[in-house]
Amino acid sequence: MAYLKFVSMSFQRSLAYRFEYYTALLNAFLYIFIFTSVWKALIPEGETANGLTRENMIAYAVLSTLIKSSFGRNDSLLSQKVRSGEIAVDLMKPFSFPLMYLSDTFGSSLFQLFARSLPLLVFCVLLFGISIPVNTGLILQFIPVYFLAFMLFFLMSFLISSFSFYFVEIFPFWIFYYAMITLCSGAIIPLDFFPEWLVNILLSTPFPYLFYFPTMLLLERMSMPYEMLLLRYLILLAGVGGLCWFSYQGGLRKLSIAGG
Repeated sequence: MAYLKFVSMSFQRSLAYRFEYYTALLNAFLYIFIFTSVWKALIPEGETANGLTRENMIAYAVLSTLIKSSFGRNDSLLSQKVRSGEIAVDLMKPFSFPLMYLSDTFGSSLFQLFARSLPLLVFCVLLFGISIPVNTGLILQFIPVYFLAFMLFFLMSFLISSFSFYFVEIFPFWIFYYAMITLCSGAIIPLDFFPEWLVNILLSTPFPYLFYFPTMLLLERMSMPYEMLLLRYLILLAGVGGLCWFSYQGGLRKLSIAGG
């Protein structure tokens, strides 16, 4: 029940800042408008690029942006608590700090999904006329992949946050991390446009599994069997989760709080 309370508090906190909500909504729409305009200019009507039609790329731009927008971010929570020493108080409380972090991120993600991504999806379907092959079987396949992608996104964020135990400033790590997401996750450019040797390298990293594969699943253009995709998610979650555990536990052993 304590973790459900954290989810509720995070959701309500996101709801309280209305100006921030409208700004984020406008920002997501501008991204969608820019990306769809670019693909309309690059791919003439009736032609294809790397097997993807103009309509496919417009739908891809919309869906990948909305999936990315639905993932809540809480990049500074752990680093601020370590820098201020507040982490010492949290560690004495009767709950797990990583699970509290997850609950807080999950609450903000629920808000982003229902108050931002889904309304924008309806608006974009009406505005851009994108065609999404929605059926019950597809939705049942998409939900586990979406949840696994969110968990992978969270664990990677938590891993970088845990670097605050070892470094005074972790901002450069965040810059590099989001640059890699921009280039390698399929958030902007699908992996279909990358050289085959680079795709083979990226498939062994977590990045394409954040946005590329969930989007391609919705478009029914998967390049690997569904069962294999789920297995790869589980392997990546185990690997990144193990790194998180070692980094966090090592950080706790290294932690020293000065002052009262």
